[in-house]
Amino acid sequence: MSLEKLVYSFREAIIAAKKNNESGELFRKFPVGQCGHTSDVLAQYLIDNGCNLVTYVNGTYYGDNIDSRQAHTWLLVDDWVIDITGDQFKYQEELLNYDVPVYIGPVTDFHRLFEINPGGKHEHFGLECDWSNYHELKTWYEIILQYLD
Repeated sequence: MSLEKLVYSFREAIIAAKKNNESGELFRKFPVGQCGHTSDVLAQYLIDNGCNLVTYVNGTYYGDNIDSRQAHTWLLVDDWVIDITGDQFKYQEELLNYDVPVYIGPVTDFHRLFEINPGGKHEHFGLECDWSNYHELKTWYEIILQYLD
């Protein structure tokens, strides 16, 4: 299956699970505030489907004042940005009113707004059982899988 099909299908599965109230508290407000967790479960899905090198990227937009500070997370696969939560910024003018629900492609002006945090860019190896939220993410991942074609 193509990378595009995997990514679009995964986002659609999240939306379907959310509509059926199966997402629980963790993803209740998806995509708002869920870019890190979503990137983690998407990374697991991509790895499970043959993507050999998945990179996790987390950055911060600092803006002109402390109130405009925003964090955002996405993945890189073969140097292509994979972002399925960018539309959480659609009402934020300083973040270009970014309203793309699924983006796969080269780095955009939107993504360049975020300064990559120290340690914020690293290879992702999938969900790891020593993470404090592993069981939550693993459960949610298994729910999402049920909604995939």
